[in-house]
Amino acid sequence: MSTSFNDFMAEVEAEAQAEGPEAVAELEALRLHYSLARQLSERRRERHLTQKQLAELSGIDQAEISRIERAQANPTTATLGALARALGVDVRLVAVS
Repeated sequence: MSTSFNDFMAEVEAEAQAEGPEAVAELEALRLHYSLARQLSERRRERHLTQKQLAELSGIDQAEISRIERAQANPTTATLGALARALGVDVRLVAVS
């Protein structure tokens, strides 16, 4: 039986809610982490850049860019700043409703 990604995420969210505030906080941290990785990857592709080209523009090692895009790294603000400048974007905090 096949489940859509949205159905899967709804189940994960329900499980986190049932487990309590700590599980909900962990889930939100993961969501943020993967969202950042996705946004960086999407912006790089919009600019028609390879990871190697982005590495040359940003001064960040290509292997580190790969880990960031796969959400397997926890980049520093300096790393995020260098990538953002090379991609022509800002790193900002945005209020959520």
